[in-house]
Amino acid sequence: MRHMDDTPAGSGADQSGVLPTRMLVLSAIGADGTLDAGSLFAVAGVAGHSDKAMRDCLARVVRDGLLTRVEGRGRSAQYVATSLGKAELDADIGWTAFAHRVDAGLEPWDGCWHLIGFEIPERRRGARDALRSLLVESGAAPVQSGLYLHAGDLSDFVRQLASHLGVSGAVTSFVTTTIQVGEHTRPAEIVNRLWPLAPLADRYDAIEQRLISIVEHAPITDDDMLAASMLSATLDTEAVLRSDPLLPAELLPADWAGERARRAFRAAHSAVSAHSELFANSQLMQSFAIEIDRSLGETSTAFWSRWFPRLMDAYKSRLPPAATA
Repeated sequence: MRHMDDTPAGSGADQSGVLPTRMLVLSAIGADGTLDAGSLFAVAGVAGHSDKAMRDCLARVVRDGLLTRVEGRGRSAQYVATSLGKAELDADIGWTAFAHRVDAGLEPWDGCWHLIGFEIPERRRGARDALRSLLVESGAAPVQSGLYLHAGDLSDFVRQLASHLGVSGAVTSFVTTTIQVGEHTRPAEIVNRLWPLAPLADRYDAIEQRLISIVEHAPITDDDMLAASMLSATLDTEAVLRSDPLLPAELLPADWAGERARRAFRAAHSAVSAHSELFANSQLMQSFAIEIDRSLGETSTAFWSRWFPRLMDAYKSRLPPAATA
């Protein structure tokens, strides 16, 4: 599932304005799971990092089990992502594609509210925390202790995880077309109560303006600097997306800021690809556009048959040992 993130837009760079080395490494992993150190170091240099800093970071990522070095050293090194590394990348790409499907009206709301509840004893606290995290990361809102609500059906995710954790019997799910939350019964009122969208819209607005600026300056910006700017903007776009409950379009304000930001992202991606050879040759950066285009041509059934197992694997790969204890 998605990693929830409340960091303001601009978080792709730290307070000094420099892209974190770990983010640079993970973003350089290609769609085929490979990483070429030479290309990574080129972008890192523009972003203000030395070769030593990147070598140290690569060593840490290898120790964390996300990458394996297969040949070479330094700038000539070649790496491949482990299953854990691939799962971490899958989550961002999959949910990005889903967000574009929502914008395009390909995941319409059926008018149903989906509720999921669970009651898990304290001795299985790790499993309880894992289920709660999955629901919150997926955009579900707590309506009371142990009961969560979303306009989308998250039951398959929850039940598969519950089975994996051995707590299937503790989960209850149900669907309704009418619900009252406090004094609120109208969908718009329920959304405003459970998912305050104004702060999220502000973050999307900031991202949109940044991407528009990248498009305007693309023809006159140095190749490597342009690639680094777009990489930073991509990381920030993903950070905002992780805080988005991804509600159906029917429940969002007209001219939703998230949709505008994603349109701006596609325009910036196209402009930077045309003016930066380094960015155009980045397998991971191109994989975002490729997957978005593919997903927009699929039925909902086809999309989820591809992405459900991958997103589920991505979440399971991040489970702490306590979850299964």
